[in-house]
Amino acid sequence: MRYLADQIRPAIDRRLRGDARVDAAVTANVRLVRSRLAAEPDLAGRISAGHLAVVGARYELATQRVHRIH
Repeated sequence: MRYLADQIRPAIDRRLRGDARVDAAVTANVRLVRSRLAAEPDLAGRISAGHLAVVGARYELATQRVHRIH
């Protein structure tokens, strides 16, 4: 659990409150994870060769929709 909290902590914008903070943290965390994956040596070569894309997205429970994060 500690590991997960440590990985998510950089995505939290402490200037925001409530739902806005949660929403921004989820989106920022998707971007962070996407960047970390794209930087992995095993994946980076495939990405640069155009054989792989790392795409960030989030699933909204209320609407059951998936939104791509750019």
